[in-house]
Amino acid sequence: MTPDRSLALVGHAEALLNTGLVREANVVLRQAVNFSRLPEALLLAARCALRDNDLTAARALTDEAETLFRAENRPSWIPAAQAVALRAGASGSPLAVADACDRHGHYDDAAELRLTHAPSQAAAHRHQGTSRSRAIGWLARARLAETRRDAVAACRAGLALHDPDTHGDLVDIALDHALTSGDARSAWRWSEHRPVCPPDVPPEVASVRAELRLARVRRDRDRIARLEREIRRLSHVPRVVRRPAVPLADVVDALGDKALLHFISHRGQLLAVSVAAGRVRLHDFGEARTTGRHVRSLSLAVAPHAIADLDRLLRPAGDRPLVIVPSPELERMPWAALPSAAGRALSVAPSASCWHRASTRPLALANRLWVAGPSLLHAHREVEALRRTHGGRSCSTVDETLREMVHVDVAHFAAHGVRQDDLFSYLQLDDGPLDGHDLNGLARVPSVVVLSACESGLARVLLRRGARVVVESVRAVPDDRVVDLMVDLHDGLANPAQALADAQARHGDLGFVCVGAG
Repeated sequence: MTPDRSLALVGHAEALLNTGLVREANVVLRQAVNFSRLPEALLLAARCALRDNDLTAARALTDEAETLFRAENRPSWIPAAQAVALRAGASGSPLAVADACDRHGHYDDAAELRLTHAPSQAAAHRHQGTSRSRAIGWLARARLAETRRDAVAACRAGLALHDPDTHGDLVDIALDHALTSGDARSAWRWSEHRPVCPPDVPPEVASVRAELRLARVRRDRDRIARLEREIRRLSHVPRVVRRPAVPLADVVDALGDKALLHFISHRGQLLAVSVAAGRVRLHDFGEARTTGRHVRSLSLAVAPHAIADLDRLLRPAGDRPLVIVPSPELERMPWAALPSAAGRALSVAPSASCWHRASTRPLALANRLWVAGPSLLHAHREVEALRRTHGGRSCSTVDETLREMVHVDVAHFAAHGVRQDDLFSYLQLDDGPLDGHDLNGLARVPSVVVLSACESGLARVLLRRGARVVVESVRAVPDDRVVDLMVDLHDGLANPAQALADAQARHGDLGFVCVGAG
């Protein structure tokens, strides 16, 4: 590998790291470090180790990077290496190093050191430097603020800079103030901040995706890993983009007779904001890890004590149809397993704003596509039964499926799914995997997508691309009951959430959820 190629990889890894994609940056950096011990690559690898809280590795990498910078007579880089070493626990003079970083243009490193060792100085620099160093300055200002008003103003200013590293801390501070004052509306607004959009996938990765598909069919693990790295390298680095949150008043109007439960995991506690009949309330459900443990127990066996504890989460909604925005602990919750959810129309969405946007999209059902994958006993029987009743086309290959998806309103997949990171989750079709990159590149996606087999992790991609409803499983589903359940679901698809609730109550399988605006 040439030095220019290594430097290009370092630049790409730095862009990934600056958007918060630490794992992806590490994948790219390993190539640069393995082929040439560039000090820039070592320093960036140290930053990644620091993000992963591997302080020993971070110190070792910065020591090597600093040695190489000195050997190459590049003194302007030495303060940057020293700054990372100090943040990893090395001894030294942090403020002197911060000043040296400023002199040599390493403003982010200077801001990080001042945030820890002289927050008032960091706050004083909030109007100068890079967008990241300014965001760090606003974070320092928010921490130092003596009034709620000043703290929230600082959080708002920092978030406007779209820095992924300070985003979580700024939202947490704003939530602290909202929760301390019992302000449910403010808690809802701050919990709606979701900063990162999916990567744009350029056309030139299409040929690499085709190779990846073939490698997965052949189960060539080394080639799969190499091709996934190549796709990450070729793909545009995702920009940190936060769509404006939909105003709460608009969400209230769109809910109608439904209730919204927006769960928030904050500093170890599970809270929820309920919105029902125009009233907005705040609820505290105790330790978040207890809830997470109960959700995991449901994936192993039906646990009465866990079900009873989880069922109380729905009490603030009464008996209304439900929209749920889950916290991380609840993302794989089979809601239909709860007694108070039986037969109740229930939709799940990544955020209230996402649900509202989906609810404004038309629910079109005219043209349908049925897709069967291999190694699934019921797949062909399922799609044939549905096609006979509802018409439409059936197919089983990736290219044909992608061609047809842009022309249909409903797409039903009876195919095994594999959940992976980012856009690498996929559905297994006859000629290979159809993954999130494929779906993200479609000009149009169907209004309704049903994934009747294993959890695939593709619902968010489909919603972002314009689907209104995605039905998927959050735990293993029994093949012998799925066909009849899916027939009932499609019979009532004009009201997807209610149709799914009725079908699951009738057939006893409780692992499906309606994602989006059902």
